[in-house]
Amino acid sequence: MDFSKLSVYLDSFYNEKNIPGVGCAVYHRHKKVYEHYAGFSDVENGVPFGPSTLFHLYSATKLITAAAVLQLCERGRCSLTDPLSAYIPEYGNVKVRSSDPGGAEIIRPAKNPLTIESLLSMQGGVGSFHVEPVQRVIEESGGRAPTLAVVRAAAEEPLLFEPGTRFRYTSCFDVLGGLVEAVSGRRFGAYLKEHIFDPLGMKDTGFTAAEGDKERLAKDYVQFDAKTGRARSVGENLGINLGPEYECGGGGLYSTVPDYILFAEALCNGGLGINDRRILQKETVQDMGTNRLFGDSAADFAAFGGPSKAGYGYGLGVRVLVDREQNNALSAKGEFGWDGARGCYVLIDPAEEVAIFYAQQESGSPWWHWHGTVRNYVYACLWPLLGTDCPPERS
Repeated sequence: MDFSKLSVYLDSFYNEKNIPGVGCAVYHRHKKVYEHYAGFSDVENGVPFGPSTLFHLYSATKLITAAAVLQLCERGRCSLTDPLSAYIPEYGNVKVRSSDPGGAEIIRPAKNPLTIESLLSMQGGVGSFHVEPVQRVIEESGGRAPTLAVVRAAAEEPLLFEPGTRFRYTSCFDVLGGLVEAVSGRRFGAYLKEHIFDPLGMKDTGFTAAEGDKERLAKDYVQFDAKTGRARSVGENLGINLGPEYECGGGGLYSTVPDYILFAEALCNGGLGINDRRILQKETVQDMGTNRLFGDSAADFAAFGGPSKAGYGYGLGVRVLVDREQNNALSAKGEFGWDGARGCYVLIDPAEEVAIFYAQQESGSPWWHWHGTVRNYVYACLWPLLGTDCPPERS
């Protein structure tokens, strides 16, 4: 294996793509085969982006939230077909926004139950949490509304469509964070620590950074310019933080490259970590990476994802590769994962036993355009050891 071309490519990101710093780790056949860092977590102060750098995962949080919900399903605490209202009663009489033949808005009772599976597959119709009922509970709590209180308040807002009928990338996973609390009786972050982070040895992943670790936090850059070393803005959190007591299942976690790759590798190995601690059963991981979108939902996802997700469907919190040719993908059919708003990227390929995690913290650039290139560089480097059709000329 020779990863030198991938390293050169990542080293070019600062000057050629205006990305302040990057990190990337790869596991193959359940062993770490690559880890590389380039650039800075703090350009102004010359702090390198490295293995100890903490950063926002944003939507790469969703895979961890999905794993937590699926753990509870495995343990018989809930099931995918259960209505959410069985655990959070406020969702027992949800309404749906629609329109009459003349185009006027109608708010009517939902015909279908809002199920756990519809939330995991982004077919729940849940809208934004930046709505009046949520703002009210935040204000009443003095800005310290906890996760489950926010999720309960959001039930007052009508759904965007009938559950299970369309795909819309919204706040479904924020609701699932509340579900974990309702089912487990624990705070969401405490549950994740006990059942995912500690078992896998993920010491740097959580919803907050300890006071002594804040100097390790990468700065969040928007429209960084490598020529000047400046950005349009630094430090925005994209509206994720609804208060210090709120733990966002859709995008609230911090992590490091060495931490997150342990989680990705565990999913790649059927739920078994490199320390032989199991977080999910193999069958559950297979279920997670099974496409759930057809008809209107599949069309919705294609419109949402654009060219970067051509050839992919969506499973339980993850994109799923269904057609390699449409994406010029060197990964195997069934590969799954997701990304995050500042550019994090996760790939899990159980068939070829490959796990990739790439991280950056810059959102003014079209980061989704080079995720596929990072993926293909990895597979080209691994090509002699792989069983998929991965000719060098396509790398």
